[in-house]
Amino acid sequence: MRSTARSSDGLVPLSESTVDMRVVDRVVDVGTSQPETLAIADGRRSVTYGQLLAGADVVRRAVLDVRVADAAVAVLRSPGAGAAVAVIGVMATGSPVLVLDPTTPAERLRHYVSGAGVSVCVADAAHADVAAELCASVVVPDDDVAAPADLAAVGVALRSAPTGPDDPAVVVFTSGSTGRPKGVLTGSRTLLHDAWTNSVGTGLYGAGDVVGNLMPLAFDAGMKAVLAGMLAGATQQLFDPRTRPVSELAGWLREQQVTVLLASPAILRGLVSALRPGEHLDTLTAVTMGGEMVHGSELAAFRRVVGPQCVLRNRYGSTETGLLSDFVLRPEDPSPTGATPAGWPVPGVRFQVQDADGVRADSGTGRLVVSSRWLAEGYLGQPEVTASVFSDGADGVRTYLTSDTASIDDDGLTRLLGRTDHSVKVRGHLVEPGEVDAVLFAHPEVREAVVVGAPDPATGRIRLVAYVVPAVPRLDASTVRRVVRDALPPFMVPQEVLFLPALPRTERGKLDRSALPPPPPRATARPPRTDWERVVAALFARVLETDEVGLDDDFFSLGGDSLAAEALLAAVGDELGVSGDVLSTGLLVEAPTVARFADAVRQARRPEHPTLVRLASGGSRVPLFCVAGAGGVALGFRALARELGDDQPVWGLQAHGLENRGLPDWSVRATARRHVATLRTVQPAGPYRLAGHSLGAVIALEMAHLLRSEGEEVELLAVLDSFPPDPALSPPALTGGPYQRVKGAVALATTGLLPDSGLGHYLRFHRQGMALQRRHRTSPYPGRTLVLVARDDPDSAVRALWAPHLTGQWSMHEVPGDHVGMLHEPNVTEVAQLLAAELDALDGARPDPVEALRD
Repeated sequence: MRSTARSSDGLVPLSESTVDMRVVDRVVDVGTSQPETLAIADGRRSVTYGQLLAGADVVRRAVLDVRVADAAVAVLRSPGAGAAVAVIGVMATGSPVLVLDPTTPAERLRHYVSGAGVSVCVADAAHADVAAELCASVVVPDDDVAAPADLAAVGVALRSAPTGPDDPAVVVFTSGSTGRPKGVLTGSRTLLHDAWTNSVGTGLYGAGDVVGNLMPLAFDAGMKAVLAGMLAGATQQLFDPRTRPVSELAGWLREQQVTVLLASPAILRGLVSALRPGEHLDTLTAVTMGGEMVHGSELAAFRRVVGPQCVLRNRYGSTETGLLSDFVLRPEDPSPTGATPAGWPVPGVRFQVQDADGVRADSGTGRLVVSSRWLAEGYLGQPEVTASVFSDGADGVRTYLTSDTASIDDDGLTRLLGRTDHSVKVRGHLVEPGEVDAVLFAHPEVREAVVVGAPDPATGRIRLVAYVVPAVPRLDASTVRRVVRDALPPFMVPQEVLFLPALPRTERGKLDRSALPPPPPRATARPPRTDWERVVAALFARVLETDEVGLDDDFFSLGGDSLAAEALLAAVGDELGVSGDVLSTGLLVEAPTVARFADAVRQARRPEHPTLVRLASGGSRVPLFCVAGAGGVALGFRALARELGDDQPVWGLQAHGLENRGLPDWSVRATARRHVATLRTVQPAGPYRLAGHSLGAVIALEMAHLLRSEGEEVELLAVLDSFPPDPALSPPALTGGPYQRVKGAVALATTGLLPDSGLGHYLRFHRQGMALQRRHRTSPYPGRTLVLVARDDPDSAVRALWAPHLTGQWSMHEVPGDHVGMLHEPNVTEVAQLLAAELDALDGARPDPVEALRD
């Protein structure tokens, strides 16, 4: 198809039916129809549509004298009207055009030139020397010419190349955020359809509008915006925010009477910040933004500075696809909360999501799939990469598998959740950092934020790092974490918070993740050594809203303030049974680390009962009694009790003498008898439900034998990662040479008799418990039993050998974590699920606990 407009008839509006042609043909149609209309201006040079055609013909003839047939031709010029003229001139030769940005380092430009097979470059005088370093042939045409008298003849010359609408017209290299940049080939038909959806097809602008374009021509969005303006017949005013201060932008918009503004969210933020109080952008009827996530709070800020008639549009697209979707916010519409949706697909585009199994659906959440007749040809010289994401249907529809994760509502509204290459696994959970970004952006004290996943150098585990640009002077890390914790699950709370004056950006204005400063290395944290220290460390972490806290971590250095200190002291008083008269901020100041604070609180703590701890008292269900292991405190089951829910009463039992002055029991049976007498003070009669961790499981087994011998019903025994009651399988309590064993035996004999602060106290009880288990023998148990084995523990194979000791109904499952970690987040969740399934089955809620858990 050739011309669809004649100058005597006026310009035929760009439409979906006029895209079956070449870009140059449409530009000639526009130019010959309105030769005196201003096409493009940059503050130094203004070009009418007639001059655009004449200048393009000058470039065409200069390139034809030196070009290699079918090879791409580069343009390296100062951003502005002259570069746009050169683009049309190169297209008119039949060669694809590659626009180079003068601000890009020469080595990077050399990669683009080599990748596209370019040997000819159209330059201006200011950049001819650089062009000569890149290409064998350089032309510097003087295309600043007047419109000729015979414009029709110029049009014929521009149309003369023997190419078709599907032949490659432009080469644009991707930014390379996921690897080396790839050259994307796009034909005229696709560019024309994209121009239509960018302008007339979505009702944004057309001939007669003045478009303020702030996007560099060398980049995909800038290239397509410039082409769309010319193909629609609009007037474009170019403003380069890289060379002109944003403070000049408001005055420039009024001076040029710009009605439609195309800019990145980052530039719009700068524009809003630069406005004087009460200053408004009254000429604008529409503002579009795209290229990165935009948040509802930002849209609200934009709306406050534009006129009441202005429509805001958040747009989404890519180099491979062009414009894909449009979210239109009219003056009467409420501003969205959180991340602004990507919107609905533009005409000619279909969205689907693909799950991990490759199944596609029109709604739901997954990897976004785009289908259209108007997608790019593929990646230059990379057929395998092209085939990995592009496919063609028999009906001519082309499909592109994006790297974006999206959620599509039933009505087609699409929200972007982040890139699949930015997704990370945190403590077993898949996290889209973009969701955390959205929460932070919505907070008034945050100007900008981005969250990334980074491996912890000490552990190799992924931690979330938040880079935050504050909007107020005294924003602190604990506030940032609290904002996220209030809206998202704990595993999505950033472990590190770094404050920056601004987020780094590429020459395209996009966030430059590679330039984010690395988080400071964390000193290798000493982990808690006892259940008591683990409980206190967990309270530190919860109050400070961080993932984990080491023994030597200082409460105040981690961002704790007076409010956080009060929250910690309240939690210690309420949950650990510590009297309020010994808790004060002064105590925390004197003992600010986990190790010192845990020891200070332990010494001040006076539990209600020396061996019994109330872990969860709500609910009407049959209580669960959990027995701590050797040297373990009953509070070590707090996380498990919390996971079992508010309706499940849970009590913990621990060794006599561990937290009170008294002699320990010197056999498993003696300990079991004491615990049975204690639990009867809470629950005088059965049925009973028992659980035990490590040695606690062997004690719980003996308690079950005792209760059954007394005629009581024991409905469940839960064995949590314990050696079976076989002395041959139990590790020795004393190790080392003769001297170490004698010394250990003396310490063992004085367990509970001699004062021993800190870790030594618990170690004595730990060795004493190991000695008890080493001597204990018992008969097989005929009752219902659940055995859970920590799969990451080096002794897991031995801890699984319970079969000879169980003759009743029993089942065994592996759970995540090691021997201690299985009772702490995030591993305790699966432990609680398995245990809850058994308890529910006993209550008649689920006939088959294993199947119920799977459901």
